[in-house]
Amino acid sequence: MADNFNVLVVDDEDILRENLALLLSNFNATQVFKAANAYEALEVLQKYPIDLVLLDVNMPGLSGLDLLKLIRKENASPPVVLMTGYPSLDLTVEALRGGASDFLIKPFTSQQLYETVERFKHKREIETKEEYQELLRLLKQKTKEQTLLFTVSDRLTSCTSLSQLYQEIVSLSVEFTNAEEAVFYITDLGKKRLLPEAWKGFSSPPPPLGLEEDNPVSKSLRESLPYLIPAQGKEKALLVSPFTIKGENLGVLTLCRGASFNKDDLFFVNLILDRAGPLAENFILYESIVLNLHDALRALVKALEAKDPYTKEHSERVTTYALYLAEEMGLSQEALETLRFAGHLHDVGKVGIADAILLKPGRLTREEYEIIKQHPVIGAEIVGHIGLLQEEARIIRYHHERYDGRGYPEGLKGKDIPLLARVLAVADAYDAMTTKRPYRPSLTPETALKEILRCSGTQFDPEIVEVFREVWRKKLAGTEPMEAEDGRQESVA
Repeated sequence: MADNFNVLVVDDEDILRENLALLLSNFNATQVFKAANAYEALEVLQKYPIDLVLLDVNMPGLSGLDLLKLIRKENASPPVVLMTGYPSLDLTVEALRGGASDFLIKPFTSQQLYETVERFKHKREIETKEEYQELLRLLKQKTKEQTLLFTVSDRLTSCTSLSQLYQEIVSLSVEFTNAEEAVFYITDLGKKRLLPEAWKGFSSPPPPLGLEEDNPVSKSLRESLPYLIPAQGKEKALLVSPFTIKGENLGVLTLCRGASFNKDDLFFVNLILDRAGPLAENFILYESIVLNLHDALRALVKALEAKDPYTKEHSERVTTYALYLAEEMGLSQEALETLRFAGHLHDVGKVGIADAILLKPGRLTREEYEIIKQHPVIGAEIVGHIGLLQEEARIIRYHHERYDGRGYPEGLKGKDIPLLARVLAVADAYDAMTTKRPYRPSLTPETALKEILRCSGTQFDPEIVEVFREVWRKKLAGTEPMEAEDGRQESVA
């Protein structure tokens, strides 16, 4: 029919091409033509008066952009809408230069498809230069939004912890708004304060804020509303937006810059926060589960240590010494947290050792010693079966391995032993020597240090021993040996 609006669908994917044709055929007064590649499309364009081309960008042979250039060589060529799942500003520029009229970003809905066709159906060509410029502006804006959406989703979903997620929120917000300073505050309801959790553009951490203070940040949280405050004189512009999860305000994002913010900046910030919300919720839930399990396991360790006065607070002290070492080594915050968990639970496997052996008031026989050597394996199995603390389980399993390969349970050697297990081994041995046992008094800190140094390169990693020497000088020299507080650790010698 002469009144039909003729649409050509060009896509090498059979299912998508047929589905688009089916959807468009139900659209009022629309005639659909199909092509699986550029060459079939050129044949259709030569035979029929096409009013609109829906063109896939990525096709074998001639790509969608190549076909677009060929179509535009004809004087009376139809408008072309490019279909792509990977929008970018570079693609937009190249497509606009080639003569593209619009984009459909895959996956798109049937409603988006109908709206696009309807727009070109009622207006088959752009009549004035002003209208063309407006379409160009809208297209660039649409592509920028899609690019932001892809970038934000990719960056946020790659985060592996809640603290990393908060820092990524700040980084993305700065990048997309050109903010000069940014702070992400977390709500501390107990202390009625907003605490800075992540920031950028500051030489030192920003100060905390009171929840009831009369400032835009606190007001934004209380009122659950964003604020756009323009720059005035020497005062920088401010953009403040609350971070909400399931109706609860978890924190506030605050941005500053010399030039005033606009509604586009607020749109970008809200998009980032909206995308981050479900991810933060998952991290909070995960950390809550891990902490509850950790508390339960620590209670088990406490009950185990309470059986014997020589095991009291052993895990606490070992964890403290291990963290001293890790901090001196400059390890990451994530590594410190992993070591903190593993340190508290490193002897949890002793729950599987009979009390007759565990509480024996003298030296162990060879057979008893072989049994107690199973506690790292038992502990790793207890923690590993939870499924949430795999790295901690490895540290627990290998904290009695020796640098020379003569340790247990597997006889790992040198750097094959996990780094944090090597750190824990030094801390564990030092506490063993500086606490009293039923069959020998505690060693002085000076004597214990000499023994650690003597076993450098045999029992212990020599690099970690050197770090321990510095830690001992700074924090442990001159401390009193413990009188009755140690677990049944093996002799270092």
